[in-house]
Amino acid sequence: MKGASQPAVGHVERKCGWLLLAVALGGCSSDGSAPLDPDVLRVAGTYATAVALGQSSCAGIVVADNPTTVSHVPDALNLTLIHAANAYTGTVQRDGAFATSPRTVGGPAETHILTIAGRFSTSGFEAMVSADVSRNGSPACSYVVSWVGTKVGAPNIIPE
Repeated sequence: MKGASQPAVGHVERKCGWLLLAVALGGCSSDGSAPLDPDVLRVAGTYATAVALGQSSCAGIVVADNPTTVSHVPDALNLTLIHAANAYTGTVQRDGAFATSPRTVGGPAETHILTIAGRFSTSGFEAMVSADVSRNGSPACSYVVSWVGTKVGAPNIIPE
């Protein structure tokens, strides 16, 4: 009789093992990954970005919506924004405020020095781009462009 009961015991042990595994996995998020720490800043991703020309002393400035990609290591202070094939490096604070270093775009006859400042939220970001234009090396005019980025995918995590 002892031999006959062993398969039933082994079967029960396997069922208990699968049940324990299922309970352990139940604490994970729906995509199978561990829940994200709410105290770690996370803003990396792609943003559908609407742009609008604001104040301008320049003639002929045209702006267009383009996606913005943000590269950011969780909880790091450095980030890179890529918008319309231009990369902007900068820093981000734990409350989501960010600013980039000035970036010069354009050719030798006309250059635009662009600086971006804004704030991330859980659903995206808002920013102002300030541009100083020089023609043939002399200051010519300036303009401001507003960006409103809507996050594509998982929301950002802003700890403060």
